[in-house]
Amino acid sequence: MKIAIDLNDVVRDFSNNFLRYYVERYNHEFDLDDFEFWSHNLNEVFPFNSENAYYNFIYNDYAFELFGKCGVCSRNLESELNNWTEKTLKDIDSEEKIEVMIVSPNEYGASIGSTYFFLSKLGTKIREVYLPVNSETIWDKCDVLITANPDLLLSKPDCEHCKISIKINTEYNKESSSDYTFSSLSKFLSDKNNTEKLLEHYNG
Repeated sequence: MKIAIDLNDVVRDFSNNFLRYYVERYNHEFDLDDFEFWSHNLNEVFPFNSENAYYNFIYNDYAFELFGKCGVCSRNLESELNNWTEKTLKDIDSEEKIEVMIVSPNEYGASIGSTYFFLSKLGTKIREVYLPVNSETIWDKCDVLITANPDLLLSKPDCEHCKISIKINTEYNKESSSDYTFSSLSKFLSDKNNTEKLLEHYNG
């Protein structure tokens, strides 16, 4: 069983970091009253002068700040993730081999190197990293996907046991369905039973 962990708003606190740099560096007058991340497509949430201005902001001018220097979604997540991969998964009594990979769709230009810098800060020993051009190909690479991305949740192949989706709650994915839902990645990692239930589900 291969488990894929999506980075943005699961591990990397991307949306909140984007908000910070957008207000500080691009639009000081942005109205934060009653603000909500109503979409994961940030070019829809935040006004830009043009589509080109958005792409320059996110993938060129502030790619390192947005993708590389970004913090994690919750305190101690780095150690929790490493403990899960190095201890919890190895302690599970199962003949089924469990592998873990990191995925992140919609990476372009300078964001790619910046994402590898972010991963280096995590200190993770996860070997496989996949940054696809076509996000739907992520499902071809894994059996379980942990994500906050509504598009990835929606594109899950239609089969009862062959693929499993785990949604990490955000403001923009309230209406998205999933097989399992957690308030944070930390909540999922903190209980060994969560991973054991995945194995039971996967094995049908």
